[in-house]
Amino acid sequence: DVAFVVVHGPRSGSPSSGGGTLAAHSPDGHPLENLTPQWLPPRQRHDGVAHNPHEHSFDGRARMYVEIAETQRLYAGFASRTPMSHRVLKQVPVTLIRDMFLELSASTGFGAGEFSKDLLDAVGKDIGVVRDRRAAFLGKLVDLIAKTVGDMSIVDELRPELLMTDVLLRNRLLRELYRAAAGTSSGLYA
Repeated sequence: DVAFVVVHGPRSGSPSSGGGTLAAHSPDGHPLENLTPQWLPPRQRHDGVAHNPHEHSFDGRARMYVEIAETQRLYAGFASRTPMSHRVLKQVPVTLIRDMFLELSASTGFGAGEFSKDLLDAVGKDIGVVRDRRAAFLGKLVDLIAKTVGDMSIVDELRPELLMTDVLLRNRLLRELYRAAAGTSSGLYA
């Protein structure tokens, strides 16, 4: 059995647990005059994900949700170790694209041996250091997909500089990656 207690009235308990008032003194005894509730960030208002420009309008959000749903639908038939959750697909980090490429390559043979270990490893490092390596990985992956499916217009539509800034295009790249890998193996279906 589970019981819930709902308490009415002022908050009680320590400030660190969400109750009580702010401390007037630091642990070493110094007064905390400058620490006012206006100075503190609002509770539960921060988000641990990067900025997404498509969330600022209804149309942008609707387009993003359609792209995410299409990507999830396509990958639903693929037993992956990498979760394709809504939260992850709202950002589609380049490391996710790399991981999905590696999984699809291992299961279908698509793109096996096309990328050096150094390039694949560089994708997972800090973005400030290896931004150009990530762009090189994306460009090479798009070229491989375009050659595999026989549609070179993909190269113009999914340029690395656009992929680095647009989550909708990164969702599309994931779908094109799946379709290219599915075309090289009968073990997947598109």
